[in-house]
Amino acid sequence: MGTKSLVRSFRASSVFVYLLNLAVIINWTLYNPIYLNALIGSMTSVVTFVMLLIAMNGPKFLVQFLDNSRFEFLFTFRGRYCMDLFVSLFLYAMEIWGIIMATVTLGMIFGIRFAGVRHPDAFRILFRQSADFDDEGTVYTDAGDTYDGTYDG
Repeated sequence: MGTKSLVRSFRASSVFVYLLNLAVIINWTLYNPIYLNALIGSMTSVVTFVMLLIAMNGPKFLVQFLDNSRFEFLFTFRGRYCMDLFVSLFLYAMEIWGIIMATVTLGMIFGIRFAGVRHPDAFRILFRQSADFDDEGTVYTDAGDTYDGTYDG
């Protein structure tokens, strides 16, 4: 499978999962109209909707706003993982459909990570490195020689 088709399938599956998450969250909130449930539903809906827009790469003005502000961490794998984990933890409290979608959401993010190990080019297209990414602890070996830090050759 080519890199472009892999990236397209990752994005399509992410969009599909986020849409299902939104449906489950809105349904749970409407059938449990208690203040705390409405608050949790609102918070998780907003986070899921923002992650949906990021996965779709649109609308451009919102993506540019998020990219140029303090929310740029959402475009990294770590940021997406944290937001998906946040939503999944709340989904686990939303009856059987929430449990199913929380498991699917976590499975999706772990699946993207495991596929990213095998296809690093696709992973780099989907996510950018975080600003605090540091590889000084990485040790590279080449023909018996050991290099600390980055490898330039």
